[in-house]
Amino acid sequence: MTPSDERDFTAFVKAHGDRLLRFARLLLPDDAEAEDALQTALLRLTRHWSPRPTTPEAYVRTTLVNLARDRGRRRHLVPVPAETDQQQPCPAGDHADRIAARAHLDELLAALPPRQRITVVLRVLEGRSEAETADLLGCSVGTVKSNLARGLDKIRTRMRSAPPSTQKAAQ
Repeated sequence: MTPSDERDFTAFVKAHGDRLLRFARLLLPDDAEAEDALQTALLRLTRHWSPRPTTPEAYVRTTLVNLARDRGRRRHLVPVPAETDQQQPCPAGDHADRIAARAHLDELLAALPPRQRITVVLRVLEGRSEAETADLLGCSVGTVKSNLARGLDKIRTRMRSAPPSTQKAAQ
């Protein structure tokens, strides 16, 4: 990379890094995994920076989806630690409600199998079309539809069985 390319790449990461990390955290249930996946995706982007891809953010997002899919496939090889119930103090008011709703969303997404979680994130939270989602996942539109239906059904079931205070925070 030339010094000019390094400056451009650094500017890209500063401008898009936070948004890409939020996206990675939606795809992967663990913050450390999300950070690792983003680092890997950015490292892969550096290999293609000269000549620069026309849409570097799309390249990183696609790489994150692929990494999340790959990690989901290997998940059965690694023992998953038991869930810990960590309550963090929140400031009062609307901000606390948003934090609680976000934590609940993260919990709901983490409970889904990887392909369903990725499909829900891409279709519902990212607003991608069925065709775009199928293309990113390398599957058929029918598979996207069934993964989305199953994932949303699991989310609805968990929300119905959640305590009323959690349901209020999630709305």
